[in-house]
Amino acid sequence: MNVATRPARWCLGLLLPVLLLGQAAWGGARVVDVHAEVRDGVVFLDADLAISPSQEVIEAMRNSIALNLVLEADIAEPREWLWDRRLASGKRRLKLEYHALSQTWMVTDFAARETHTFTDLSGAVASLSRIRAWRLARWEQLDGRGRRLLGRMRIRLEVNKLPLPLRVPALINPAWDLDSDWFLWSLSGERDE
Repeated sequence: MNVATRPARWCLGLLLPVLLLGQAAWGGARVVDVHAEVRDGVVFLDADLAISPSQEVIEAMRNSIALNLVLEADIAEPREWLWDRRLASGKRRLKLEYHALSQTWMVTDFAARETHTFTDLSGAVASLSRIRAWRLARWEQLDGRGRRLLGRMRIRLEVNKLPLPLRVPALINPAWDLDSDWFLWSLSGERDE
């Protein structure tokens, strides 16, 4: 074994567990799957999300800090020479909060005007991760006869709804990064009758 590579391997051996522990502590969010369906002339979306708040975020929620999340979706017609033409877009606001007095977790879906209560965080996150029957647009608005349509969806943390002292740390600390990349899917231009 070369003496020069021994310190490099030793440093890598120490650094790797720290990086892996840091990744687990960071948490995150992503869109796993989206299904679009046209029923009665309306485009409905079903989405599955993967949301894993970090320990730092969970501790903040246990200290009465609510997480306000926004789910954004667009449907566009792709074009070769110009940017895609957006045909429909929508936002769905969700809130995850902890009530210390009752020791319960609450998930509020403002679009559906529903609030659900859970005894543990895992149940609340599982509920938050399943979006069903989101009414995005009327089919006539898309005018998609025979054309290929593309959809995209993402979830992000509304940093401006956090208390002022947490806003800057939420922007720069990876533990607060609950913004996903855009998830793309294809929507058929023919509707089912």
